[in-house]
Amino acid sequence: MTMKREVVNEQVPSGYPICTSESCSERTHCLHAHFASQVLSGERTFTLINSHHPQYQEGKACELYRSDSPERYARGLTRAMGEMSHNNYVAFTDYLIAKHAKTQFYRIKRGDIPLSPAEQAKLQALLRTYGCTGEEPFDSYEMRYTWY
Repeated sequence: MTMKREVVNEQVPSGYPICTSESCSERTHCLHAHFASQVLSGERTFTLINSHHPQYQEGKACELYRSDSPERYARGLTRAMGEMSHNNYVAFTDYLIAKHAKTQFYRIKRGDIPLSPAEQAKLQALLRTYGCTGEEPFDSYEMRYTWY
């Protein structure tokens, strides 16, 4: 199992909305505010979160709030699936293919798709159901910003 300590997705996504609200209590910890100066100085046009909109809320109540702390994302299921009995392996594979479709399942298994902490928790519970008891069942881990 490998763990990349540096943030692997530091580049602000194209069209990422920025927030220039000076009164927000979470301004110093929100990705939308954190990268605002970079976007304002480097982009000709940009998307701005409207702090004057009637449904706008500040702080953690804001539905657009994204923490500027990177989170640990996981990749790959080959290690965990290798611990399963043949019957559990087949049943687990069938379940995930039915839930996500075959192509998506193989992308998840190979590690092509990073799994958020919430997705990891769901998969770990499912893995336990199918007999995988390892604490860190994924093939690798990396630190990522949760932009959306």
